[in-house]
Amino acid sequence: MVIKTTQQGCLKNVQAAGLVYTSRIRIQMTSSVMQQSPDDQSDAERSCLRRFLCEFKDRETEESFRHEILPKQKKLVFKLAAFVTLAMPMFMLSDSLIVKPEPWQSFLVAQRLTQIIICLIFLFLVHKISTPRQYDVLVSCTLLLFFTLLQIGSFTFLDDYLLYALFDLIIIISIYAAGLLTIRLSMLLCLYHALIATAIILFVKDTTVHSQIMLILAYTFSNGAGLLLAAFYHRAVRFEYYLKTSLREKSLQLKQLAYRDSLTNALNRRAFQEHFPDLKKMIERIEKEDGELFLVAADIDHFKSINDTYGHDIGDKVLVAFVAMIESQIRPQDNVYRFGGEEFMLLFMGCPKQTLINRIEQIMAILNASGLNVEELSKPVTCSFGISNVLATDSMDSVCIRADEALYEAKNKGRNCYVYRKA
Repeated sequence: MVIKTTQQGCLKNVQAAGLVYTSRIRIQMTSSVMQQSPDDQSDAERSCLRRFLCEFKDRETEESFRHEILPKQKKLVFKLAAFVTLAMPMFMLSDSLIVKPEPWQSFLVAQRLTQIIICLIFLFLVHKISTPRQYDVLVSCTLLLFFTLLQIGSFTFLDDYLLYALFDLIIIISIYAAGLLTIRLSMLLCLYHALIATAIILFVKDTTVHSQIMLILAYTFSNGAGLLLAAFYHRAVRFEYYLKTSLREKSLQLKQLAYRDSLTNALNRRAFQEHFPDLKKMIERIEKEDGELFLVAADIDHFKSINDTYGHDIGDKVLVAFVAMIESQIRPQDNVYRFGGEEFMLLFMGCPKQTLINRIEQIMAILNASGLNVEELSKPVTCSFGISNVLATDSMDSVCIRADEALYEAKNKGRNCYVYRKA
């Protein structure tokens, strides 16, 4: 069957109906994901996440997730480091009220300045991070140094001053809740900080037993609450990523169904319609490289006779074998489109005219010699070709009509040949 201009309006209506159908499926698919019951979501979480570490069981998925959230994490830690850098001088203004006499005052000033320098170095380096591993190393080392300096600074405070522990608790919970690091790294750093702080309170500070017990409980519960918040955060963001990835994969599958012929897996007319605007943009670049863009209309000769003689099952085998053979003879950048029935469009990009003619002649020779290796056929399958170049001024209809007219001419010449019609 050859494309006729009188069919174009009908084809456009079919395409529009197909796009509406595709949109409806997308809406249904999204709704099915959003309407999952809590039990379904819990099962999905258990199937893809580690229970305690709240990481994806699959390493590649975890790495992909970490790479996706890395830009957001870099922005967050940059803002936090900038905030601490600006807040540190405010603490220095009140340090004189709680610090021991010299030389501890000078020591505390040096400790505060060192913390500011560490933050400034961090602000400089964080933009150079490109992998999650680099991020983990930089943030972990910075926090480890920062925590160590905080605990060293506590030696300079008056022995009965314990209010600084309140800031320790805020820092611990914030690190967990913000999801700056994985649960494993967050737990190691915060437990280190809590244990050192507890040891200082027990063995250095002059406090009552009651105060010691309350502070130990405070550090313990802050880590416990932080772990719960961290687990909730890491599960939530990973499960959201899991849903987005699943939806993206389903959308790609749906696009595959919408743009592929179900029998031959060749691209269909809708795909050609979507690709054509991009092809027009490519023509100027291709022409600068001394190449051209060609559209070839291909129609299997006497295909109705094959269906009538051997049955539609054999006709389907011929179509599948024909597409497989064509795809084996064209370049990766070229495409095969099934427009309907036994008619196909071949798109050759950046190809000299003589190279194109040689490929068409090679395809014809294979057809005449092999019969597409369909055992049920008693004679070769032949094909007629109509060739035309594509101009930047062409519309999809104009170039298809020109290639179709060349195909008509090839049919009128007796079939099993090609005709070239220049625009």
